[in-house]
Amino acid sequence: MGDNLYIVDTSNKNLLCIEPISFSSMGVRERQDLEEWVCWEPKILGEPLLIISTEFDKFDKSNRRLDLLALDKEGTVVIAELKLEIEGSFADQQAIRYAAFCSGMTMSDIVTELGKWSKCTEEESARIICEFLDKEDVPELHGQPRIILAAGSIDDQELTSCVLWLRQFGLDITCVEVTPYRIQGFPKIILCPRVLIPLPETQDYQVRLEKKEVQRILDDKALSANATLWQNIATCFNKLGAPLSIRAVPRKSQYMPLRIGIPHIHYEWIIRKSENSLDVALHFESSDKEENQRWLEQLKQIQEKITEGISLEFRADQWGRKWAQLMFRLPYEGSQPPVELAPQAADLMKTLVIRTYDLVKTF
Repeated sequence: MGDNLYIVDTSNKNLLCIEPISFSSMGVRERQDLEEWVCWEPKILGEPLLIISTEFDKFDKSNRRLDLLALDKEGTVVIAELKLEIEGSFADQQAIRYAAFCSGMTMSDIVTELGKWSKCTEEESARIICEFLDKEDVPELHGQPRIILAAGSIDDQELTSCVLWLRQFGLDITCVEVTPYRIQGFPKIILCPRVLIPLPETQDYQVRLEKKEVQRILDDKALSANATLWQNIATCFNKLGAPLSIRAVPRKSQYMPLRIGIPHIHYEWIIRKSENSLDVALHFESSDKEENQRWLEQLKQIQEKITEGISLEFRADQWGRKWAQLMFRLPYEGSQPPVELAPQAADLMKTLVIRTYDLVKTF
């Protein structure tokens, strides 16, 4: 609980005490009051946030509800757990479960949920997200979900010790104390938010140390599932004798580009988990929408040649508001493309390159 504050009347030097209180002593409720206040002004949680949903319960085989689902300015999902008092609440354990549940969400899911919560169309919710993120097109989600634990009092050494330990392993978890104050003789409450972990004055230094420790741990472990897939695809592809080769394999990414030395044009393998598809694609990402479309139209004229002998789904269309793409789609089952797809994905890219590269080089 915070210390007393005072209002000083400079005309007569009288002091009016503003004393810290507890939410429960004022009859404040978590859902009907604290949650609504945060929805009204998300900066109470220490930063600008876009609220996507409240009491979110779209979890498979679970009836649990997280308090607030949000996006931060980086486009990262934020799990916010609100408590009147943190002590004995096990809020950290709850939030970790919710973060795990939400780790498989896509930006498409976020657009849908915001539309439902705001009672607007998905087109409108996409526009709201773009405005919040200051983006022209709706991007992919950035990184893994973050956690914010907020309460009127964060006075639980077990919880804060757990939070500090988890941050060493790369889990972005923040503790915000929202101390309520009461002015003597007035019914109104003053809220004083304060980020306790990480401490604002040491945040940059602490985050650097945490990132260094996370990197050390990652270096000591086996490659991630995606990186293992990319490594196998790169190995297979580089053995095929195609006109291009993979030089750098991403450690953790949803995609692996195949650069060709032409600005704004590249081949790419990309995992689309929401569609259970590993796409083998050619992307046109010029800032000039008409230029992207012109390149695509030239390739669509040889679509029969590109797709000859291949029975997989093929698409050649606009991507986002201004980019364009053509791609083959390799379907898979489960939550992750199996490594066994690597030879087929490599061979498919070789075919796409051989059938399009000569024309692409003229663009």
